[in-house]
Parts: sequence; C-alpha cells; structure tokens
Amino acid sequence: GCRGVIERSEAGVRRQEGLADSGGLLLGAPPPETVDVTEHGLHFRVDLAAGQKTGFYADQRENRRRVAGYAAGRTVLNAFSYTGAFGVYALAAGAQHVTHVDTSADALELAAVNTTCNGFDAATSTQLNADVFQQLRTWRDQGPRAPRFDLIVLDPPKFAQSKRSVDRALRGYKDINLLAMKLLAPDGILATFSCSGLVSAELFQKAVFAAAVDAGRPVQILEWLRQPADHPVAVTFPEGDYLKGFICRVL
Repeated sequence: GCRGVIERSEAGVRRQEGLADSGGLLLGAPPPETVDVTEHGLHFRVDLAAGQKTGFYADQRENRRRVAGYAAGRTVLNAFSYTGAFGVYALAAGAQHVTHVDTSADALELAAVNTTCNGFDAATSTQLNADVFQQLRTWRDQGPRAPRFDLIVLDPPKFAQSKRSVDRALRGYKDINLLAMKLLAPDGILATFSCSGLVSAELFQKAVFAAAVDAGRPVQILEWLRQPADHPVAVTFPEGDYLKGFICRVL
C-alpha cells in the first residue's frame, strides 16, 4: 500500500494563481532519497525530492516506446535528456550508442545509473553536461567534422510560460529543430516534442516545417504523438492538451 504522500507544487505557478507556497510530506513516512520504478520492463531511479516535477516524466511513457521503435542499429542523441529515459528505451531496442545532453549534472548521473541498472555497458552511453542550444551550435559549426546522429530526440522544457512568450517560444522551437536537422544523418529520424500548453500542435508543426525549409532538407511526419490517456483534457481547459510531438524522417 501507500507508505507516504509528498506534494511537489511549483511555487511560481502557485503564486500566479494567488495560492500560498506549499509542499513537502503530507501523509505517512518520508520517502527515501531515491526510489526505483519500473516502466515497460525497464528500471529507473527517481529523485522524488530534488528531481524535476515529480522526478520522472510518466506522461512520455508511451512516446518513449514509440520512438524506440526507430532506434535499432542507430546512434542516438537524447537532447534535454534529464535522467535518460528515452536513451534507455533506445538501447533496449538495439541502439548502438546514446549521447545524453542536459544542463543538470545530477540528472546525468542518474542517466548513467539508469543505463547500467538495465544491464547495458556504461560505454553504450555518453553523458554531456551542457546547454543543448550551445552544444548543438558548437557541433554545427564544426562543419564536416561535426558528429552525425541517426536518431535525435528533442524533449525540451516548457518554452512558453505565458501568452506573451508564445512567439519567442516558436522561435526557440524552430531554432532547436533546425540545429538538430543539421546534425542528422541522411534518412535520419527526429522525434521532437513541445510540452507548452499555449503552443498548439498546429503552431508547433509550423515551427518544425519552418526549420526544415531553412535546413534545406525534406521532412516527412511519420507519427503524431500526444499525452497518454491518464492525462485527460477538460473541454473547458484546452491548455491541458499540452504535450505534442512528431516522429519525422529527415531526408
């Protein structure tokens, strides 16, 4: 049964709604520093207290499996990787190597743990502590010497915090997808996501297609991805339809 309940409310969001800050242990015993969870037969270590959001993005669990279907035999870049779940799924599906890039050194440490605790050799993944935009620009500027990936996953944090920031968010989505397309091998796969509720799937698709035009590469959408059924959307709150993504073939 349930041994304890902790609250993880974002202070900034609560203040926007006129609510006092709240969080911490609500019921029962405090959790250990980390807990181990199993998802689709794979194992992940989760930091409930200090991790992002709830410590693990369960809303991407079905999308991780869908993206992994394209990973066999490929070299993978998992950008904004957090604790490496997309990368672990890719390795389980037969990927040759995964490069995780994230700004959080703590998250990358867990990504390495999650790789080895699923039985994969540590050498099958590389953890790179860097700003994703800057790292992709650095690689792009290397020209012919730049690394080329067969599969790139872009799962960034929310870019649009308010309606006023939507245009800036769309520029960010275009920029990061353009950089990724520059680093994809021919016939590569791009799995790209937006978790901004204020950015519709239509606007996000336009940003991705604008990136394709600037990259000078034909792009085909193979799959449309959304949040799972246990994240329902109230008809009175369309912003609840926040997670959208595409699996694209970049020719």
